[in-house]
Amino acid sequence: MLVGDIPRRNARRYPAKTALVHGDARLSWAAVDERANRLATHLLSRGLALGDRVLVMARNCLEWPEIAFGLAKAGLVLVPVNIRLAPDEVAYVMADSGARAGILHTDQAGAFGEVMSSLDLLLEIGGSEAGEEYETALAKGRPVDPTPDELTESDIQFILYTSGTTGRSKGVVHEHRGMLAQVLDTTISTDARHSDVMLATTPFFTAGGMVRTLSWLYLGQTMVIHPRFDPESVLDEIERSRVTFTTFIPTMLQRTLRLLEEGPARDVSSLRRISYGSAPVPAGLAARAMDLLGCDLQQRYGLTEAGGQVTILGPQEHRAAVAGRESLLTSCGRETPHAEIRIVGKDGVELPTGEVGEIVIRCDSAARGYWNNPGQTAQVFRPDGLWSGDLGRLDEDGYLHIEGRRTDMIISGGFNVYPAELERVIGGHHAVDVVAVVGVPHQEWGETPVAVVVPKGSTDTGALQEELRVLCRERLAGYKQPRSYVFRTWDSLPLGPAGKVLKRELRAQLA
Repeated sequence: MLVGDIPRRNARRYPAKTALVHGDARLSWAAVDERANRLATHLLSRGLALGDRVLVMARNCLEWPEIAFGLAKAGLVLVPVNIRLAPDEVAYVMADSGARAGILHTDQAGAFGEVMSSLDLLLEIGGSEAGEEYETALAKGRPVDPTPDELTESDIQFILYTSGTTGRSKGVVHEHRGMLAQVLDTTISTDARHSDVMLATTPFFTAGGMVRTLSWLYLGQTMVIHPRFDPESVLDEIERSRVTFTTFIPTMLQRTLRLLEEGPARDVSSLRRISYGSAPVPAGLAARAMDLLGCDLQQRYGLTEAGGQVTILGPQEHRAAVAGRESLLTSCGRETPHAEIRIVGKDGVELPTGEVGEIVIRCDSAARGYWNNPGQTAQVFRPDGLWSGDLGRLDEDGYLHIEGRRTDMIISGGFNVYPAELERVIGGHHAVDVVAVVGVPHQEWGETPVAVVVPKGSTDTGALQEELRVLCRERLAGYKQPRSYVFRTWDSLPLGPAGKVLKRELRAQLA
């Protein structure tokens, strides 16, 4: 089976059933499959060939799933791009991936149309400011499935660029085979049903968004798409569309519960499960959620390189935690059916139960490696499994507890922020001697980046701070911006024997 077979088979079984909803617009499964075919045939008629990369830069919209399916049918490689990146970051992804074509939403045309203008082909959803209007392009395509005979399960389905520890993002290469393995694992783990109505509010351009596109539609479900998260709109949609399943990060959950507590009564009885990730929730929040929403909760842990989730803390564990076994909520669950997790020391030897070490994962959904990066691929994708870079421990019942991140990654509002990216930009300023970026606790976002800077000479730190803010706004996505700058001297930095900044101590000082 290939990814493009999902809409084709659902169109055969449920042609008239609603597949996608966005505002007042609806598409049946027959329409989704036809539109995916038209997109695929149009792109192939314009000279694209098997394996060519196509950048997709769009906010949440009705077209996202058909684009994913259409590119898969044509044997083209989807390269999702975060719409919050800076133009310099987009230009890097475009060059590194070797993309030949792009699809962008008209909302992004003003900021990124010029950057993407050098591509051989550019389609624009909702306009024609930067490229060929998307619906016009579809009208030129043919309603026939163009899947090449030579396309196999081991071909690349998409490349997702994830923030890198070396200062530039890395393209994680996923095959059709691996993504379908993740789809099956997710379907089993979440007790998915054909009758589910799924509400998508988090971005499609993330790893979670890629998995969601396939797993939330695999059984012929209905997906309701929102352009962004808004708690009032979420509650309205649950009532209107009888939503049964959605995904939140903990801050989204808190904002939704606040509305339920403070606002008028809502009918959320259709909800049967909410999935959350990025951070654990305290027992009190879990109890409030289960009481006010009247549904089950599940938490998961995964990473882009693993193709999605590899552990799940299911409804039964949440009910047990609320009943008094609160230690369960400090974990992210146990292995999903397709995953095997080991905790190892630096020498690769498996550690005893309860000891902290690096999380190593074996799963059928693991990525092929990093695009154009054999060195990093060899370090992470090893014969004995995927070395995650995360630190954790397994308890006596097999529950995984995350203890830290070897890579010092910061998770801010559900987005991954790697300090090296910020340090690369800030350290390039002529008046900066050294910079160290760490994450500190934040009540709403979980963590937020703080830049500790040692300036050169007798620099005016007030003026330098403003220049660094401008520089970061120009070069980095909004969610990566340091929320504050702390100026230090070399003598006041916690340094190791080799002169390296000890970020753990620095983080403790700031917190």
